[in-house]
Amino acid sequence: MDKVKNKSFIKWLEILQQESWQLELLISGFAIFLLVGAYDQVASLEHKIVLLLSGNIYYSILFIPFRVLIGAWLVLLINLVIHVLLRGLWISTIGLRYISGDIDFDLLRFSPKFDHFLKRKIVSFDTYIQQLEKLCSVVFGFTFLIIFLLISAGLFVIGIIIFAWILDGVSSQYGGTWILPILPFYLAYLFGGIIYFLDFISLGWIKRNVGFAKFYYPLYRFFGIITLAFIYRPIYYNMVDNKFGRKVVLFLIPYVLLITLIVGLSFKTQAYLPDNRELHSITNNYYDDTADLQMTSYSASMNSKFVKNGFAELYLPYVARSDDPVIAALCPDLQPAKTGLFIFGGRDRVRTRMNAEETLNCHAQRFKIYVNDSLFNNINYRFHEHPTRENIGLFTILDVGYLPRGEHAIKINVKFLEQNNGKDTLVMRETNIIPFWKE
Repeated sequence: MDKVKNKSFIKWLEILQQESWQLELLISGFAIFLLVGAYDQVASLEHKIVLLLSGNIYYSILFIPFRVLIGAWLVLLINLVIHVLLRGLWISTIGLRYISGDIDFDLLRFSPKFDHFLKRKIVSFDTYIQQLEKLCSVVFGFTFLIIFLLISAGLFVIGIIIFAWILDGVSSQYGGTWILPILPFYLAYLFGGIIYFLDFISLGWIKRNVGFAKFYYPLYRFFGIITLAFIYRPIYYNMVDNKFGRKVVLFLIPYVLLITLIVGLSFKTQAYLPDNRELHSITNNYYDDTADLQMTSYSASMNSKFVKNGFAELYLPYVARSDDPVIAALCPDLQPAKTGLFIFGGRDRVRTRMNAEETLNCHAQRFKIYVNDSLFNNINYRFHEHPTRENIGLFTILDVGYLPRGEHAIKINVKFLEQNNGKDTLVMRETNIIPFWKE
């Protein structure tokens, strides 16, 4: 009975295999449509991660799954477009074969040199159709293999980052001697991952070596779980058990590197532009009415570059990662409203721990505002949640009605905490020069 069921299942698979091109085309076309439409939503996640990163450096780990997501999006789009083109070519060859059958080189009457060459290279039209069919099926499976490999690589890198954080935390809290018990595990994880990767790109050379295999087996099992490799192993081994599939897998690494290089490629044709030109530039992100809403900016900003009524609106963002140590040094008695990465129990209840007026005064001590070269004193600040930048900071309105018509500049100096001779020192640094024009 089981044999009958097994034969029936195999027959069903063979039929499905022959008709799978229809499903492939349907999935590819539908996926390409969704991928193109989803780009803005996927890209906007970077903005949200950067906002989180402004609060704590540990949120940087979220960039790993984000980069994996972007890589998977790009690989899916490129490969599925290639797959649709190849399938279209395959369908056209089948239609052409129905009309004219196989290639008749005798009828073409080429010279012997070309006739011999073309017969040797093309062989037959049916072989060409068969090769196209094989290539289309492999491209489709190859696409999802790459995606799972990107996920595996991302999980491995997350492990490295977590180990690095543990070592950094132990070093800063207990001293360098406490690193020694943890360091061997970190190095074993790092070098074990390299060995696992070499075995993958060598198509299992280490697993075939009897001397190394018994020592490699526990490492193979460990990284198989860590990287979720057990999900795509059947696809991988099904591809490498034949010559054509092995060529495809060997092409995988240069293929991913090529895509990475293409994405990161940029051209710079301006020879006489300094890299450090921020304080001598004007950018749209200095002004709320021209800022790019998709970009995260930690720069101060005005509502507009043109001041029409004598009042200049100025917004100063609060970047917790760099500003919190400064606030703690300026106002050591001020108790923070939250600690750690997450808040449980509601945001309003947590924030009521702090006195708003004392906190505002402490924030204000971080800044010195100049209009042209004149220091503005007695500035009234207020907390302000910026409507487009999704950031909370300080807001003030400067009375610049006394200025003559023409170009002027707001210069912003900000306090930072720096280490000098092993000690934390507050230093004032000019961060922005925002030009504006008074009408």
